[in-house]
Amino acid sequence: MFYENSNEKSKEIKLDKDIKIIPVAESGTFNSLIKINIEDKETNVEKSFILVGIDGAFILYPKSNKENEGQSIALKNDNLILSIGFTLISIDITNLSVNWKIRPDIAEIFEFYDFENDLLLRGEIGIHRIDLNGNIKWTFSARDIWVNMDGKEEVKIEDNGIRLMDFESNEYFINFDGQLLEDKPIKIEETQTRKWWQRKK
Repeated sequence: MFYENSNEKSKEIKLDKDIKIIPVAESGTFNSLIKINIEDKETNVEKSFILVGIDGAFILYPKSNKENEGQSIALKNDNLILSIGFTLISIDITNLSVNWKIRPDIAEIFEFYDFENDLLLRGEIGIHRIDLNGNIKWTFSARDIWVNMDGKEEVKIEDNGIRLMDFESNEYFINFDGQLLEDKPIKIEETQTRKWWQRKK
């Protein structure tokens, strides 16, 4: 896999007619791209394709062996799923075609988790449950963005629900249908005190 930023002075990835080119964003002047090489070890057949029009920042990393770890790239059967910038995309690697692509968040998306038979996607604004056909089942948003600056896990899937931590470390616990069960704000809202000139009635 090779990545080339739109600001690179020298372009090494060539867009030629022999390589399948898949646009990510529908429109715009985004020139960042990724070239992906696929090798079938059984048949020794090699394929390549290039994703163009990538908008937004991203880091591609597979799921580790740790429990409750997210990922931004995964191969499920013959479907390659990538979280890149604003777009979650699924590509059929047998014929190099797009199964689906969605932009579920109003801001960038980060990583997704294997969740029952679906994906649980952490975006900047929302937590989204998405099936493997690219349909959004529900979205949960809260007080702040889903980036925690204290190093706490933003998403933790538990046996009976999902524990979430936002930017300010406000904690939420939702069920598998995206409904709020617990809300633990880090800051307790101050009750307005009576001013000295206000008399009791």
